[in-house]
Amino acid sequence: MALRFSQTLLLVIATLMCLCRNVTANTCIRHFSPSAAHKSPDGHTLDLITGLTPGGVAVLSAPYMLAPIATISTQQSTNASRADKEQWYRLDTLQLGAPYELRISNAAATGVDFEIELYTADDVLRLHNKPTDNTELSSETEGRLAIYAKVTASYAGYSTWSDVENWPISYVIVLEKHVAGLPVQALKLIAVLVLVVLFGLLVETPRLISKINSVVAEERPKLMSKLE
Repeated sequence: MALRFSQTLLLVIATLMCLCRNVTANTCIRHFSPSAAHKSPDGHTLDLITGLTPGGVAVLSAPYMLAPIATISTQQSTNASRADKEQWYRLDTLQLGAPYELRISNAAATGVDFEIELYTADDVLRLHNKPTDNTELSSETEGRLAIYAKVTASYAGYSTWSDVENWPISYVIVLEKHVAGLPVQALKLIAVLVLVVLFGLLVETPRLISKINSVVAEERPKLMSKLE
């Protein structure tokens, strides 16, 4: 049983290494903690901001959310609109003072660097020369926090691909809360690893030792007879 498990594990590892041997990625990470200034505006202001930002606003909800794969054009692109060069996100259901990270990953071969800028709702309105006196809390948003994130990408000047600055770049973005200094998904992985180790120590190891002892007990008389 233990031998079959080890063989299966080695096969899985070898398969993953073959599949991932050409996979590399760049990662842009922004750590932040919401403050009282990041109040979630009322529905009217949410709609207003969505209309102001090019391409609209996607929502990422805490404690963990992986958004679908998105595309963005670099700031150096000569054939892309502003809506193609900016992606906006609203980071929602946040907790006051809690640590979070916003993480972007993309193919390293593109030679593109990402940048994440964080704004309050008032900041977004000011960027578009709109008054901020209508962002007071309403009964439906009181106590809720939200942060706006603007994502842009710039060609870094090197790539294995030609004319990459005019290509739409694919990326994935993740919002994740930290607990005890670690991302919540990492804690889940650690819990699974601990369970696997405990299973090995408490179940598989005694079974393997018992099997070894039984083989030794069977072979000992034969060995002793040969020695005599």
